[in-house]
Amino acid sequence: MIDGAVIGGGPVGLVFAILNHSNQNKIQIFEAKKCNALYQDSRALALSNGSRLILEEIGVWERLKKNITNINRIHTSQVNSFGRTLLEAKEFNEKSLGFIVSYGDLMKTLIEKIEKLNNVEVIYETKVTKCFDDKSLIHLSLQNKNETKVFQSNLVILADGANDKIEGLELQKKIKPLNHSAIVTKVSTELPHQNTAYERFTDEGPIALLPNKNNKFSLVWTGPNEHIDKLANLNEKSFLIQLHKSFGDRVGNFKECEKRISFHLKHSSVSVLHPNIVALGNASQTMHPVAGQGLNTGFKDAYKLNKAIKKFNDDKDLQSILDGYKKSRSGEQRKILDFTEILVNGFSSDLVGLKKVRGFALSFLDITKPIKNSFVRKLSYGE
Repeated sequence: MIDGAVIGGGPVGLVFAILNHSNQNKIQIFEAKKCNALYQDSRALALSNGSRLILEEIGVWERLKKNITNINRIHTSQVNSFGRTLLEAKEFNEKSLGFIVSYGDLMKTLIEKIEKLNNVEVIYETKVTKCFDDKSLIHLSLQNKNETKVFQSNLVILADGANDKIEGLELQKKIKPLNHSAIVTKVSTELPHQNTAYERFTDEGPIALLPNKNNKFSLVWTGPNEHIDKLANLNEKSFLIQLHKSFGDRVGNFKECEKRISFHLKHSSVSVLHPNIVALGNASQTMHPVAGQGLNTGFKDAYKLNKAIKKFNDDKDLQSILDGYKKSRSGEQRKILDFTEILVNGFSSDLVGLKKVRGFALSFLDITKPIKNSFVRKLSYGE
């Protein structure tokens, strides 16, 4: 039996704890925010079919379904050029190509599941300030309001994507600034979304419209920092006019938008130098949102780690199991990072003649079933 600590009570940390609960392990989750603080967070999250299978396995999918919007079609095109690709779920014998859920709805469903488990506990308003190794044990210093405590564990999961500074925690980070930012919001459109997601590549960067509840779209608009900064500073009317000019007429006019949030983008990978500490999700890697793989990669991290830990027995020590997981998973994560980078670079370059090549590529993808199947497997299952 392996008792563990999870630093960070977001979706990836919670999913790992629920998965690992089946091994009868005791897990404590340390979360800096207050209980229920994120239930009202309406940010849209894209879930793949691979994530659906994991959420089904831990018994939360049926409850979550009522708050989910299915993506039944994905329409991909580029501005001022021929060529487009249309992916439809029925073409690949899938009920859906993906799903949209709010951060708050996902968190509420996962916490309700956690509260039913006897050996998993979330401790809120608690920051991990220090850690150090002592043989096979990790010692964590915890700050809860004005009280300091020490917690010991033989396995620590780093699932805090914010990566707050923890004294004694040795991380090896590789960060690649993309010089791109993203602006996210919800928009109302003249035409209903009909469960169709749109990926529109422009000279400045991709625009994604993802179907959401109440017939709204969640917008993710990425591009060079200067371009996104200008968009963020426009008033609502001017912003919607610019969005229509860049996206086109496929959903009619854009009628209104909610509060816009913008942030800088980067590719990063993190290696934890402590043998019994493992980073998952955004604590392990961050990527461009163009393919919607961030959270799904984190869920797969949690699933693969739990599968590895199940092999733990007296004949094989925990450290060798964790080392094996880190080595095998880093290669898979690298492939996903490379995939998103190819998409961004391939469709954002304005080199002479490249737009025509992209048009041929989109048209070729649309009529070539084996390549289409491979592309959908990558998006849906990260394979």
